[in-house]
Amino acid sequence: MTIADPALRRDLARAALALAAEGAWKEVTLAKIAAAAGRPLAELYGATLWEAVDCAEEAFDRAIAEGVAKLDPKQSVRDRLFELIMRRFEAMEPHRPAVLGMEQGLDRDPTLLASQHQRHVRCARWVLALAGLEADGMTGQARAQGLGVIIGQARAAWRGDDAGDFARTMASLDKNLRRAEEMFGKWAGFESKKADEGGV
Repeated sequence: MTIADPALRRDLARAALALAAEGAWKEVTLAKIAAAAGRPLAELYGATLWEAVDCAEEAFDRAIAEGVAKLDPKQSVRDRLFELIMRRFEAMEPHRPAVLGMEQGLDRDPTLLASQHQRHVRCARWVLALAGLEADGMTGQARAQGLGVIIGQARAAWRGDDAGDFARTMASLDKNLRRAEEMFGKWAGFESKKADEGGV
């Protein structure tokens, strides 16, 4: 990250999403991003076009925390993770054409794929923290990597959903969270089935 100013990052996020929604993302330049953001190009010194994409992704991450205090503390960890991650897709949905536009050519560029995975891991760390789970240290990093993969799989399903319909997204997320719960249990931060059933 070369741009630290939160206000500038928010402006870049809005500009990137607006330009991507117009189509032909591959024709967007840093100069166009600056103009759309209403910022001098000099303020973007050292940045790249993909940092503008990163700013947009960061905005979706931040949306997850809205209303987090209203989470039901009696929910299982799996249900809390499900609800929090779905908030991100709900934030993305109004910008579906823009998000899909910015992803053009993603599957043909290993560097961009790696960058997107790192964004999903960053999102996973945030989700884990909001859910009250350890997101640091070796255990936290392993959890974040695993949850980042699950988020990426749900995102792939989201691309195939009809606009406003999260059926595939929710099915993918639910299936993979349940699989993680079964495979890793408490180590992954999930409550054991015995505990859920009132056992000891």
